[in-house]
Parts: sequence; C-alpha cells; structure tokens
Amino acid sequence: MTISFSCSNLRDDATSGNGDYRLDKLPETTPSTSVFDRADVNYRQFTELHGQVRDTRRKAHMAELESKTVERARCAPMHALEQLADYGFAWRDIARVVGVSVPAITKWRKGAGVTGGNRLKIARLLALIDMLSDRFIDEPASWLEMPIQDGVGITRMDLLERGRYDLVLALASTHTGDGTVEYVLNEIDPDWRETVVDNVFESYAAEDGVISIRPKQ
Repeated sequence: MTISFSCSNLRDDATSGNGDYRLDKLPETTPSTSVFDRADVNYRQFTELHGQVRDTRRKAHMAELESKTVERARCAPMHALEQLADYGFAWRDIARVVGVSVPAITKWRKGAGVTGGNRLKIARLLALIDMLSDRFIDEPASWLEMPIQDGVGITRMDLLERGRYDLVLALASTHTGDGTVEYVLNEIDPDWRETVVDNVFESYAAEDGVISIRPKQ
C-alpha cells in the first residue's frame, strides 16, 4: 500500500483496487491582495454610481424648478414680491437673492418697471418656495436662514445668493442621505473647514476617518 498526502483530506481510492490513498483537491484560496483589489473596485463603482444618482436627482430637481418658474413668471413682479413677503421674506433677503438693492425692490413693489432678467429671478425664488412647501418645509424663509450645519457660517440663503438652487433642493429632499451636507459645503468652498467654521469649533478626524467639526475643548 502506498500513501500520498499533503496536509490532510485523505481519501481511499476504492475504485483503483490497489488500496491507494489520495488527496481530495484542496480549495483554492484568494490572495489577500486580490480581495483588497476587488474591494477597491467595488468602492470605486459604488462611488461612481452614487455620483450618477446624485446628478440625476439634481437634473430632476432643476427641471421641476424651471417648470414651476415658467408658471410663476406669469404673475406680475409686484404681486410676486408680496407673496414672498407673506412667506416671511425680508426685503433685504429678496434683494440679496435677486442681486439688486433694497430701494430697487421698494420701487418694484410700487409698480416700477422690472427687467425681464430680474422678473425671472423673482419668479424662480417663488417657484423654489413652492417646491419647499411640497417637501413639507414650513416657514421656508426661516429655514433658508438656518446654517447648513451647526458651527458653519453658511446658510441656505447664502446658497441662493450664489445661484445654487440645486444645492438648496438637495438639502430639502426628504431622502437626503449621509454625506449630503459635506457634499454641499465642498461644492461651495473646498476649504470650508478652514474658512467658514466658527471660531468656537474645530476640525477633527472622527473614528471612521471622516473630517468633522466639534466645539473646542
């Protein structure tokens, strides 16, 4: 009788009739480098897919906003301004978003002529309020004045002043996922942790490796 083995998993080769013992084929193992490579590929694919989904949602939001803007543009600017005031907007905030002075807003309220471009901006702001209402946001004016994140000196109104309606709608979504706030801040200012974080807060690396902010010790 002959015995051939390596490690374990011996079996009796009964069919051979000679009483030999042979090894079952050992399962193949995947090198750790291959596992890491596969995980890296999966992560990149997830990141790319997440970015595509976010971009698709952004385009859908903006398409809806433009559709509502067309509807709101039918309203006379004087009446549109009064509706914004009813929602709680201060004249200075409307002036900021539209990009004009408060005296200009005052003249428009009294019926003075408005350029087509400014009429469109007023209509777009009113259309945004319609969309915020659809997303169950009460008192939208005060919501827009809130900081995007505690300890960060950027508000949603600041986003509107910069024309980033898409980012405001991303924050208003009922399905806002993890990372949305950081994504918005990075879009506005990649150096936001150094430039717009209040002095009473500091940046730190959390346990998961993500850079976050906390009150200074």
